[in-house]
Order: sequence, then structure tokens, then C-alpha cells
Amino acid sequence: MKQGTYTIQGALLGAALLVMPVGVAPAFSDDTLDARLDRARSASYALPAGDAILRAQNAFTRWLKAPDRLEAARRLTRTGFDVFGLEAVAVSRPQSVVLIEKPQARDGRGLFATRIEGGMPLLIQAPHQYFDRRTGTLARRLFMESTAVAAAWNTVHRYHGDDTDLVHIADSYLHALSRAFADVYPDGRILQLHGFSRDKRDTPAGRSAQAILSDGSRSPPEALARLAGCLADRLDIQARLYPRDVRELGATTNTLAADVRRRGFNGFVHLELDASLRKRLIRDAAARAALLQCVAKFDS
Repeated sequence: MKQGTYTIQGALLGAALLVMPVGVAPAFSDDTLDARLDRARSASYALPAGDAILRAQNAFTRWLKAPDRLEAARRLTRTGFDVFGLEAVAVSRPQSVVLIEKPQARDGRGLFATRIEGGMPLLIQAPHQYFDRRTGTLARRLFMESTAVAAAWNTVHRYHGDDTDLVHIADSYLHALSRAFADVYPDGRILQLHGFSRDKRDTPAGRSAQAILSDGSRSPPEALARLAGCLADRLDIQARLYPRDVRELGATTNTLAADVRRRGFNGFVHLELDASLRKRLIRDAAARAALLQCVAKFDS
């Protein structure tokens, strides 16, 4: 991402997100994105067939490329995207459109949001929102306060079953969206949020870290080192880079990181946050703005 090209909104939008069904005139209900995320949680996970994931990837690509992503979501729904069990809803403040599972078809596919038009080439992900506490809320606030093109959340607990950790199984709708994003925005950035406990770390470097950055490889790009330095300076924290500074939590088993890297995408950021930093980022809009500015500042 080019320095100075994108703008970051510096303050949390105070009003609630209001949701309306796609295809209906703007008569907003009292529903919120938080409520949508709460209701989106699934008690089961069904591994989609490979062809369904490929078709979803193609649909996500068309969705991201469209100048009007709300109309694109409507077209996708009309032309069969609903066979994947997803439906589109328009969201106000920020103006965006989300694809969510239909109530009768909740199989842990996830919840996906895009800006209706334009946006910074950034995809924010919270793949463990029910286990890594506050990461789901943090992803929502970062999406609201930035101009990020897209965001995604898991909708089934990572430990619900052997195949429900979306970044450690071979394929998922989250992989499909990430591939689509990498194809549409080859110079963009995927910011994947995680949480860790310093008390459970095995090394002094891990126990003293407040943030650990990696891209899933043992030779991360120089831009990731600059990002770690920016976070350390702007947030006044101990930000460690794997494997230069710390040999833990390097995302080396993260299948999504490996998947996009094989496609030649070098903008994947695996960001581990300790509990105190997650709490700070939730309550402090200025800290969130600093994080976003660091992410937006550097080329991949």
C-alpha cells in the first residue's frame, strides 16, 4: 500500500449500525451489526464441497471488483449465490454490505462485509472471535473506523470440532474470500487478528511481547519489520517480529497464510495481541487509529 494514498477515520462512529434487507427501500430497523454477529454464530460446521468453495471464490472476486458492491451482492443473490446458504444485507454507518448465512442454513461459513464502493485495499479478519477474546469486536471497530474494503469473522468456535479452526483446515469460505482479495488487490494487505496470553509463552521474548507479527514464513518481508517498528513507536509497546525477535506464534501452521503466499501475495499480516493490548485497543480510539495508520503506511 502506498504511503499517503489512503485516509483513516480517526474516531469511532458513535451511532449504531442499522441494517436493512437488500432490495427494500431505506426503512432502517433497530438491528445492529453486533446483533447480526451474535445471531450469526453457528452450533455446527459443515465442510463445503470443493466446487462450492471455488464458486464462492469466483463470486467473491466479482463482488470485490464491482464498483457498486451492494448491487453486485443483489445480482449474485439473484443469480444463485444463495445456493451457498448466504444472503446479502445492506448496512448503514459505515455504508457497506454483508453476506451472512441464512438462519436455516447456519453451517459456520462465516460473515463477510465490504464497503459498498471504493475503499483501502485492506481485508480485516477475526477467524477466532469466540476464543481470542475481543478480536471480533476489535475487527468490527477497525472496519468501521477505517476505509478498509472488507472484513470477515468466523461464525463457529475454533474448537467446536476437529475441522472448525478456519485457519488450520485446508479450505473454507474464508480462504475463498482471501484468495479473491489477493487476486483483486495483489498489493493490498490482509490483517488477521489473534490473541495470546503472555503467561503461556515458552520464552522470555514471548513472555515480554505485547504484539507478535508474522506472515507465516521464516523470511518475512522487510515491510513487516517496518510495521512492527511503527506499532512499537506509535503505541509504545513491545512489538516482536517472528522469527527475528521471537520464535513463537509465527503462524507457520496457518493454512490461509501459506495459501495466499503460494499465490504470490506478500501482504499477509498475522497480528497476535496480548490481553492488555486488546483491552486497550477496544477502549482507546486513538490507539486503534495509530494501528490503522501503521497498517496503511507501508508497502508490502
